[in-house]
Amino acid sequence: MPIHVRGDSVPEETADMGTTSFTTKAVFGNSSSLMIATRPAGYHSRPHTHDCEQLNWLRDGELWVFVEDRAFHLEAGDFLRIPAGKVHWSWNKSEAPCTLLEVHTPGLQDDPLIKSFAVGLHDEDEVPEFLGSPVNEFLPEGAGFDPSVAERKAG
Repeated sequence: MPIHVRGDSVPEETADMGTTSFTTKAVFGNSSSLMIATRPAGYHSRPHTHDCEQLNWLRDGELWVFVEDRAFHLEAGDFLRIPAGKVHWSWNKSEAPCTLLEVHTPGLQDDPLIKSFAVGLHDEDEVPEFLGSPVNEFLPEGAGFDPSVAERKAG
């Protein structure tokens, strides 16, 4: 793929997280990846970490995002940064879907959630030189982390 592609050439696929899923389009370069993810009403991800910084912008709807023991209620237009290595997860407590734009640096192009359909934006003669290959690491049940501490802060 070249460094420019039409939006309709980037497939919208389902990212299956085991207990929940969302639809997304994903692209990546050398240093970062970008996802446009639509989370359905009731969506609730498991706590996870990754060795990349994550910048979020909520395009529409509302979403609770939890970072460690903190709770953030995002509404359309809000931004949130998740530092690399921090435990985080999200919950769409509303009855409507929401759409979140996520940027990860280094990119998540090798993560099993999006690897099979994410589109690389590289010129034909360009050899990709990735900053890294982080992936989502979900916390096992009973790993000593209690998400209810943060979730009690969600209104």
